[in-house]
Amino acid sequence: MTRPRPPDPVRRALNAPPGLGRPLALGAALSLLGALGTALAFVLAARIIAGVLTPPARLPDIGEVLGAALGLGVRALTGAAREALSARLATHATAWQRDRLTARLLALGPVALAGRRAADLVTLSSDLGPRLAPYYARFLPGRAHAAICALVALGVTAWLDPATAALLLVTGPLTVVFLYLVGLATHAATQAQWTRHNRLAGRLLTLTRHLPTLHAFGAVPTYRDVLVRSAGAHREATLRVLRVAFLSGFVMEFAATLATALVAVWIGVRLFGGEATLAPTLAALMLVPEFFGPLRQLGADRHAALDAEPLARDLAALAAVPGAPDGTHDAPPGAPDLTFHGARADLPGVTATLTGTVASGEHVALRGPSGVGKSALLHALGKYVAHTGQVTMGGVPLDDLNADRWARRVALVPQAPRLLAASVRDNLRLAAPDADDGALWTALHEVGLDGVVAALPGTLDAMLGEGGTRLSGGETARLALARALLSGADLLLLDEVTAHLDGDTARDLHALIGRAARGRTALLVTHRESPPGWRTLTLEAP
Repeated sequence: MTRPRPPDPVRRALNAPPGLGRPLALGAALSLLGALGTALAFVLAARIIAGVLTPPARLPDIGEVLGAALGLGVRALTGAAREALSARLATHATAWQRDRLTARLLALGPVALAGRRAADLVTLSSDLGPRLAPYYARFLPGRAHAAICALVALGVTAWLDPATAALLLVTGPLTVVFLYLVGLATHAATQAQWTRHNRLAGRLLTLTRHLPTLHAFGAVPTYRDVLVRSAGAHREATLRVLRVAFLSGFVMEFAATLATALVAVWIGVRLFGGEATLAPTLAALMLVPEFFGPLRQLGADRHAALDAEPLARDLAALAAVPGAPDGTHDAPPGAPDLTFHGARADLPGVTATLTGTVASGEHVALRGPSGVGKSALLHALGKYVAHTGQVTMGGVPLDDLNADRWARRVALVPQAPRLLAASVRDNLRLAAPDADDGALWTALHEVGLDGVVAALPGTLDAMLGEGGTRLSGGETARLALARALLSGADLLLLDEVTAHLDGDTARDLHALIGRAARGRTALLVTHRESPPGWRTLTLEAP
């Protein structure tokens, strides 16, 4: 017994938005109603024309005229309703995909996404709407529309003129085969164009971000030439896709035109030979474009699906990135005690593990060789990435903790703290949006930064500049520590906060941390000697 084939992750990503079934079913019903209305209008119009042209000539029957008008009206109304429904479907689906992408990026965080270029993520977000909207608005509803219109046209044609229907049964599948073969070439060209597009966007973003540095070292002309070459490669890839698209359109137009001509010649020969009557064969001939028209449009809309596939592949890859498990429990209140047994972050290249305990309110330094996963373990403790081995907080496994509630009890101070290009007050209130100025000054005093801020023009309202350029490295570390203290976190995770400081400044900062973090559990990753009074735990390589 063969196993069922697993679903394609690209199709799964494209069809992930909830609520697609109902509008697609309603659109299919409108397509069926419109196809039946078109068939009614063409059959009655053929009868009217045949009645006028064949002897004895007669005036059109008022019932036939009204019936044909009704059929055309139904065709127009259902077409307009289907277009409006498709537009709403595209708006809903792309908004859902954008919200899901945003939520996924926020859930994974910068650590889990460290292996991905920021430019690729920016391009993915900015191109999500333009590339996915045509798929949901045209291709997805167009598949059902083409199938329904083709079946209705074929069925009515078989009732009117079985010989014409038999010819459509031969030429129709051939057209679909041609469409499939051209689509194979389009798929490869579209993927190459998406890769070039991402590469160009990444280089442009990198050049813009580092323009001052490039100017300082006179490297702007070199990178400008790289950007020019990348733009040329992107242009060539885009033109290659357009050439294949035009080829696809030509194939569909040629196949539909040839099939229509064959049917017209076949009907003409039979009419002149007296083997057929005018009314049914004329109606069958009028229905031939209704058979090929939706297929031809589906061939053009197929490129919308191909444009969406590389983006959907990236969305599927993001969905497959493992995140930290989210539970429902809370750790006991107060500073947590920690237990590690063979614990390490579940990230590529991380091999060293930690075994040991940290008492509630204890200050511990984590040490080990560079690159073994000390900082990654801090990220795992914050539930930013998954971990292996056993980690418990007050006896509760880390994986069982609720991520949102745990995030309010833990604060991470990274090696290179990120400050907003905003005021001191705004940077501090990231951790406590409702904190008043008194709480802000208290936090600054605890880290010995109140005098520095008081000397700034505007004090708490002083603008720090991009990345906190108005502060030194030690002052930036202290401000980040003040922000962590202001959050009220019971567990402080300090990642190499003295890495870029001289020995005296580092010792002063360690002493300050020891005083400010009194009553809180603190873990400090460091390559220096452990601060006085701090116990040492060492990560062990396998």
